[in-house]
Amino acid sequence: MTIPVFRLPIGVECSSNKGKVHVSGSRGVVIFNSVSNLHRKGNMVIFLPYLTSYESSIFTQAIFGVVLGYTIELRLKGIGYRVREENQKLIFSLGYSRPVILDIPLAVSIKFDKRTFSLMSPDLGVLQNFATTIRRFRFPDSYKGGGVLYANEIIVCKEGKKT
Repeated sequence: MTIPVFRLPIGVECSSNKGKVHVSGSRGVVIFNSVSNLHRKGNMVIFLPYLTSYESSIFTQAIFGVVLGYTIELRLKGIGYRVREENQKLIFSLGYSRPVILDIPLAVSIKFDKRTFSLMSPDLGVLQNFATTIRRFRFPDSYKGGGVLYANEIIVCKEGKKT
């Protein structure tokens, strides 16, 4: 059986303390829980006891996130759908009687274009959770194709009533 050894890229720091693993790099910091202790020699990292495959994939995602970062681009499709940012909150106008207000997580930064906005973060789990929370408020309609869509998502619309 081979020992799983991780090689850290240049500029990435990794440490563990009280069941939490901290991975930091140029894009930010990712923290996740692990029962394994981290042992480091140079740029080589070994976890004892060995990481499960789930924890290993989280560690690999954390390394990619702090080096390259993750981006999810969302698009608003519909009449009067708008989004703006005020005081670390996103305010959506999605056709409801009141605006939808969401707190922006600390690890997520947002860049706005005309009809699209990009969510960027080093932590993939937080980013996907936040994007799903936004989509939940106006899931894409299967008849008109409107709602909050991923940038490259294609909605196949159903046929309406026949009269």
